[in-house]
Amino acid sequence: MKTKITIKSKVEADQQVLISLDCAGLTRWGIEHGCDSRAAFSAYKKALLTIGVDYNAIRINHRAERAAEISKEANYEVTLITDATAARFSVCDEDGEPLWYGRFFDGEGGEQSAGEKAAALKAIWLASKIKETLNAAAIRLTLLTDAEWLCWGEFSADGKRGGKARQLGETAVKYGIDLHVQHISGFDNPADRYSRTHGFKKWTDNNLSELASLRRL
Repeated sequence: MKTKITIKSKVEADQQVLISLDCAGLTRWGIEHGCDSRAAFSAYKKALLTIGVDYNAIRINHRAERAAEISKEANYEVTLITDATAARFSVCDEDGEPLWYGRFFDGEGGEQSAGEKAAALKAIWLASKIKETLNAAAIRLTLLTDAEWLCWGEFSADGKRGGKARQLGETAVKYGIDLHVQHISGFDNPADRYSRTHGFKKWTDNNLSELASLRRL
């Protein structure tokens, strides 16, 4: 009878290699060895703990180091303002000029808080496109929102704070964005107008290198 090859046995057989890998290397090893589903990767992380490798802690440290690098590398700053309903979103510059608005795609929005987070994620994505246009290593984004709970979305070095808003900071690091979230009252939010109107504007309708709210640091 053949002995079943488990994830744990694979990890134990290659432990000398695994204990020397960084976060990217550990992720790559897991995928290459069949741990490419949520359940399998969870089992992989548990197996790593048995050889003294804490994948989650290594990932948090990696992100914290990367976030610090991004903060130092950022040589441009842009301010974007977001608003959302359950069905529509808007992203404006700091003067209230609309940059991108319209209906959410399927799977986005659905209810108010989901819409608020989805709009903020769109602003982060748009900042990444601005970064690409400028060929910048990193960019600082000041994100204004009347959804006060999203202010907890700035990157947390310990990976524990922020709740559902934590996705903002993690996504920003992924895109090379130094994210700063600030609250603006709903009464003063110019993006409110465009999330509650008809029509749309594509983000590609803008010259991203000449936005009014873009500054060089």
